Amino acid sequence: MSDLSEASILWNIKVRYDHRQFYTYIGSILVAVNPYYMYHDMYSTDYVKKYENTLVLHTLPAHIFATASIVHSKMLSDKMNQCVVISFLTLCFLASGESGGGKTQSTKLIMNYLAAVNPGKYKLITEQILEASPLLESFGNAKTVRNDNSSRFGKYIEIYYSQKSIVGAKLSDFLLEKSRIVTHSNDERNYHVFYELLEGFDAEEKHKYGLTTPEKYFYLNQGASMAISSKSDAHDFQSLLTAMKILNFTKNEQETIFKILAAILHLGNIYFSRTVDDPGHDLIQISSKTEIEWCSHLLALNDQGLLQKLTHKVTEARDERLLSPFNLEQALDSRDAIAKALYSTLFSWLVARINQIVRVNNNVDNSVAILDIFGFENFSTNSFEQLCINYANEALQFHFNRHIFKLEQEEYAKEKLAWKKIDFADNTDCLDLIGKKPNGILQILDDESNFPKATDQSFLHKCHRVHESNRLYGKPRLLKTTFSIRHYAGEVEYDVS
Repeated sequence: MSDLSEASILWNIKVRYDHRQFYTYIGSILVAVNPYYMYHDMYSTDYVKKYENTLVLHTLPAHIFATASIVHSKMLSDKMNQCVVISFLTLCFLASGESGGGKTQSTKLIMNYLAAVNPGKYKLITEQILEASPLLESFGNAKTVRNDNSSRFGKYIEIYYSQKSIVGAKLSDFLLEKSRIVTHSNDERNYHVFYELLEGFDAEEKHKYGLTTPEKYFYLNQGASMAISSKSDAHDFQSLLTAMKILNFTKNEQETIFKILAAILHLGNIYFSRTVDDPGHDLIQISSKTEIEWCSHLLALNDQGLLQKLTHKVTEARDERLLSPFNLEQALDSRDAIAKALYSTLFSWLVARINQIVRVNNNVDNSVAILDIFGFENFSTNSFEQLCINYANEALQFHFNRHIFKLEQEEYAKEKLAWKKIDFADNTDCLDLIGKKPNGILQILDDESNFPKATDQSFLHKCHRVHESNRLYGKPRLLKTTFSIRHYAGEVEYDVS
């Protein structure tokens, strides 16, 4: 291409896409366009064999297997850890981009390639590493407006090699979207596993856990989207059970997992009503005691103890234990906080359990790391989770710009090479707006959280006062509980309520 403008590059990618060429090289960077359809013939064993020979890669079309092949080959031949895009000490694939762009699928394709070219010495550990993906998808993915299988957590997988074979792995998770456990927008769903459980259980199992259909649960029915046309929850539940079996989950562990999931659903159906006592104080009453009994039974708790946690604040003062009754809003917040704590703790345990199974028992020569992070997000309502996700994407964009443009051009200058300077959008100011001390938005949020009388409005007013003159910060003209940030990928409005 003689014209390297943005328009001509996009046109070239579109033309290639129209000819079923979904991958394009731009230098050492592989651009992947999601066709939203799985062309199995493009990822067959024949394709693995075709791209395994690095000597002929320059004659083959761009493909994610080519990238995986180059990295795998370099790791083995150079006997040293390398990095693609992110220059850390381990070899790392970076999957970043807009939500729904196919990053998680690309991550799985890379892992499938590495497993396919792995010698047969440690087949079980390789299978266990692969089976961790569907398990974590059930617990960490959900339907959003733009993506039926959106990752709602980030993961960093390190695959360890010894004597050219995969010998183990380590998984790190971050930024699980906890708010989704208790609320989601219209045409969205909670995490897949809840629906898989209800569709996969038979009548006897549902009776055992006091469960019925998804429509009956507040934590599942808010988006009015119980099923996904592209997904069979019943089938995926069987895949989940298979993954648990291959990963050596015991029957007792599986039952405990199901008890916690069922308890969360019952917890969401606990409703409160407001009453007034003789002095005129607001009191909270539970209007769904059956759900309390189910929660207590499934979590092996005392009914009264759980009831107290839901309706009262407990303060320890020397030898005294003081109980302060919640108002209605506080009781609902307490219920949801317990549900989020249960699920996030379960998710962390699952990751730790997987790591226990696939841990390295031998000496390690090298590793391949795969980073699968949220894409940039902009929904009709964006909250704290979207701010964190987009902040992470801004940091990745900064890192990319620094290594691809800034450091390269500094090297050209040192070597006194003749080149035409390349201008690029520096997003440092956006990173500073969000995270720089002492006045970044996240720092203001931390400070406000330490004030007992701080509110959503006090936080918002402070953000407006400090940042309203910042060209990247937007203050709404109307009296709204929002502010906006002009990110590298577009402007996003965040709601603080």
